[in-house]
Amino acid sequence: MTTRTCCGLTQEDLLSHIDSELASGMKATLALVFCSPDWDVRSLMDALAERHLTVVGTTTAGEIAGDRVLEGGGSVMLWEAAPGSFEVWAESRSEGESMREVAQRLGQAATDWFARPVVLTFASGLTTDGEAVVRGVKAGAGRALPLYGGLAGDNLRMERTEVFTHSGIHEDGLVGLVLDGERYHVDGIATSGWKPVGIAKTVTRSEGNQVFELDGESVLDVYGKYLNMDGLRESNVSIAMDLGVQYPISVEREDGTSVIRAPLLSDPETDALIFAGAVPEGAKVRFCIPPSLDIVDHVVDEANTLHGKMSDADAVVLISCAARRTALGPIVEDEILGLDEIWRAPMAGYFSYGEIGGPTDGGCDFHNETCMLLVVRETPYGRD
Repeated sequence: MTTRTCCGLTQEDLLSHIDSELASGMKATLALVFCSPDWDVRSLMDALAERHLTVVGTTTAGEIAGDRVLEGGGSVMLWEAAPGSFEVWAESRSEGESMREVAQRLGQAATDWFARPVVLTFASGLTTDGEAVVRGVKAGAGRALPLYGGLAGDNLRMERTEVFTHSGIHEDGLVGLVLDGERYHVDGIATSGWKPVGIAKTVTRSEGNQVFELDGESVLDVYGKYLNMDGLRESNVSIAMDLGVQYPISVEREDGTSVIRAPLLSDPETDALIFAGAVPEGAKVRFCIPPSLDIVDHVVDEANTLHGKMSDADAVVLISCAARRTALGPIVEDEILGLDEIWRAPMAGYFSYGEIGGPTDGGCDFHNETCMLLVVRETPYGRD
C-alpha cells in the first residue's frame, strides 16, 4: 500500500502539497486529516471531496507530520486504499444519549462490515469520556477489537473541538475509520512515562469522570493542600496547563493494571475535579510527578520493541497527549524524531486530549499523558 504524508501551515500550502502527490501518479482514495481548530474545516472537506478523497479527521492541539511538529497547521496522510478494504462511520450524540451508546453503534457497524475489523476512532474532546468509547465499541462488537484513536483538541482553549468526515462535522460526536483486518495487519503501543509516587488515596465519591472526594475530603482541598494549588474554586478556571499537565493521577485497577488520568477543569459549584476519563468510586489513586528527561528514551525503547514484532510498515499514526507536549517542551520534538526514524515510513498524527490504544490482544484502554502509536501494513492478500 502506498501512503504519503502531506503538511502545511496554511490550507493553501497543504492542498498544494496534496496536489503534488496526486499529480505524481498517486491514486489516493483515503485521507486522515489532523488540522488546527482555527482552520475552516468545511472548506477543507469540500476541497478534499473535489479531489475524490474519503476523509476521516479531527481538530488538534498541534499536528505531527513525519519528524515535524506543527502549530496551527494541518497534517494529512494519503492512502491508496483499495475499495472494500475500509469503511467510514460517523454520528453525533443525540440529546440525553451517552457516548457509550454512540460507540456501541460503531462497534456493531465494524463487525457487520468485516469479520476482523480494526477501528481507528476520533471523538469530541470536551464532551467525551474516552473510557465510555472503549467500553461502547467493545459492547457493540460483542468482543474486544483492535481499537485506536484519540479525543479532538483545540489548542488547550477548552472551548470547541470538531471531528469530521467528508460527509459532516461533529462538535459532540464520534467518527471512525474501520479497516478490514484480513487485508491490513496492525499493531500498536500506548506508553506514558509518568510515575506515581506517595501513598495511595481512595476515591470516596465520584461520578464518571467527576471526582468529589479523596479519603473523605474534598478533592479540591486535597489538591490545594498537597500541591499548593490556589484558585481551584474560582469560576471558569481551566487547570489543564498546570495541574493537569504536571500532576495527573494513576488509577489502580482491580486486575492490577493502572491508567493515567489528568484533571481538566474544576467545578466550584459541585466541588469537583473533572478528569479526561472515568475515575471509579472506590479506586485507589496516587499522584504522579512530572517526567524526567529520560522519558524520550523510555518511549523510543518501547517503540523499538514493537518494531521487533512488526518491522515493516506502510503507515504509522501517532497520537500524543497535548499535556506531554506542554510538560516536555522542546524535547517532545526529540521524541517525535526518534519514533519517525524507527520505521522510516510515512507518519502523521496530532496532539490530543486523550488517547485510545494498546496491544492488539484486547488490552486496549483510554489514556491520558500518553503516546499512542499505531503501525499499519497491508497484507499480501490486500495486495492481490
